[in-house]
Amino acid sequence: EKNKAVSVRQLKQLFGERVPLLLRELINSKLLVEEILTKKSASTKYVKVVELSITPDEGRAVLAALTKKPAQYRLLTLLLEKHTLGASELKEYNISLDTVKRLAKSGVLVVSQKECLRDSYAHFGTLQTPRFQLTIEQQQALKLLWPVIEQKKYQSFLLHGITGSGKTEVYIEAVAACRKMGREAIVLVPEIALTSQIVTRFKARFGDDVVVIHSKLSVAERYDAFYRLRKGKAGIAIGARSAVFAPVPNLGIIVIDEEHEFTYKQEERPRYHTRDVAMVRAKLTGAAVVLGSATPAVETYYQALAGRYVLLPLTARISNAVLPEVSVVDMRAELHKGRRSVISQAMQQLLQETLTKHEQAVILLNRRGYATFVMCRECGYIVRCRHCDSSMVYHTTRNLLRCHYCQQTEKPPDVCPKCQSRYIRYFGTGTQMLEEELAKLFPAARVVRMDQDTTGGKMAHDRIMNAFSQGEYDILLGTQMVAKGHDIKNVTAVGIIAADAQLNLPDFRAAERTFALLTQAAGRAGRGSRPGKVVVQTYNPEHYAIKFGAMHDYLGFYEAEMACRTGLNYPPLSRLLKITVFQANEKQVWQQAEKISRALTTKFSLPQAEIIGPFAAAVFKVKDTFRLHILIKAKALTPIKEYLEAAGITRENGIIIDVEPMNVM
Repeated sequence: EKNKAVSVRQLKQLFGERVPLLLRELINSKLLVEEILTKKSASTKYVKVVELSITPDEGRAVLAALTKKPAQYRLLTLLLEKHTLGASELKEYNISLDTVKRLAKSGVLVVSQKECLRDSYAHFGTLQTPRFQLTIEQQQALKLLWPVIEQKKYQSFLLHGITGSGKTEVYIEAVAACRKMGREAIVLVPEIALTSQIVTRFKARFGDDVVVIHSKLSVAERYDAFYRLRKGKAGIAIGARSAVFAPVPNLGIIVIDEEHEFTYKQEERPRYHTRDVAMVRAKLTGAAVVLGSATPAVETYYQALAGRYVLLPLTARISNAVLPEVSVVDMRAELHKGRRSVISQAMQQLLQETLTKHEQAVILLNRRGYATFVMCRECGYIVRCRHCDSSMVYHTTRNLLRCHYCQQTEKPPDVCPKCQSRYIRYFGTGTQMLEEELAKLFPAARVVRMDQDTTGGKMAHDRIMNAFSQGEYDILLGTQMVAKGHDIKNVTAVGIIAADAQLNLPDFRAAERTFALLTQAAGRAGRGSRPGKVVVQTYNPEHYAIKFGAMHDYLGFYEAEMACRTGLNYPPLSRLLKITVFQANEKQVWQQAEKISRALTTKFSLPQAEIIGPFAAAVFKVKDTFRLHILIKAKALTPIKEYLEAAGITRENGIIIDVEPMNVM
């Protein structure tokens, strides 16, 4: 009352850390009003430029009179050649400010402020790529797309094309039609690592009409991207999921590449799925939505078969390239033969053949670090994080154990903390250990690793991929980021280590993710004129996700997966809502979760809704906080959401409500 308005930071200084809880109670009681004030953290950048204020002919006449003034003569010569010089160029050519002032005073040149756009992708797409002759299937897809764009009516499409079938070219032609009409386009990729390749293709076609938006760019770069879109100086926004909110005034098309990827779901507040936001934006503006994938999400394909999305199939690779030959290696048989190496005999042979031919290989292992856990062989003790319910992963970089949940680090022990034994060893294989193994097997091979440990810096993904695509490395090794989107013609071999790593996770989408990762990774091979080969290592070769993945058979996988989901009533046959209860006290978290579960079970019975739980999260404790889940399966979620609001459950402390969660663990 005394101060009229006070920031939360000031209140925390006065009243301590309980302020958020107190504020929530006062706001709910209508005693306080909360306002969010935005603070502009970036602005348009201007640079000083020097340019001629007379015609070139007049400039050449003046030049003849400056032969005895070498500094001014040199500056005027440069301006006649380049027309405009920035501050950095003046410094590069060693031209002093005094020289500039003298020519400006004589009226030969003028110094002005020019808007400078910050863009880390300015150099992308400088080489013009040839226009491809569209295949019959690409033309048929565009024939269905173009009328929707022209008529400005909302429609969603599923572009289901096998790897290497030319989906990007369809995106480019659809966006070109949209820009021809003066409408803007948003093109989304699931990961920052995949931005560069699609930006290169689009910039080669559209030049400066393309801007890039993602979280690894500076605030100033994102400000300039938004500024250019708002002012109509660019009309194509490319980026990761947050680019779906790009401020384009006349949206005509949204493209979601690799639409099956779970990274399109925002796991923090606000929890949204990019696909849902895109559909709403498109409905509001009469735009088309194109969902593209070689392995569409089961829910998406179900909607396409039901007629809610128009299905656009691409069944053949460009230039009649063939899909790679896939060999499945049963690692149980390798063990019986006495081979304990993480790299099977078949994979070693494939890599040797590839290196001999001076071709390139990609190896996928979806576990970063060196060893996945450290264990005492004497007593069985495993080094675990003190703050999380997980084992610590050993990283050779800086010789540290790291928790992949809270990022806590500690030095690895020399002796067992429990029994003092010296038989403490590293178990499990991460990308760092695999890199070491490859160096031993192929000492002459140039290996580059791409995972979270090597791509922390800005544009790090691009530096690694550019170096690999230009032939500076023979083998690209990494986590799932190496499995998607990359199109490198000299890659003829792909190795997939531990293909079944996700299969045994307690998540109904485990098989779908395994199939997608296997198919996408295999699709990196044989995209040029030479055929590709893939070796898949697994302990579950009989699993349908592995079998259909090896055969590149999406329809076979879809039917098998739908049979499983039908029996268990999982999406797309139902809708999901996940309630996560979290507390620092283990007893309290169980009490709160059980209370909510009882209330929901009393209110909603089968077949209206199925209440599962509470059950512990796959990692029960994270950052000293215990987590329990309650899963609700129902045909319609509206009554449940209304009940949660009316019962006050949405306002309870320590509650997260996630509608249509991508992760149920």
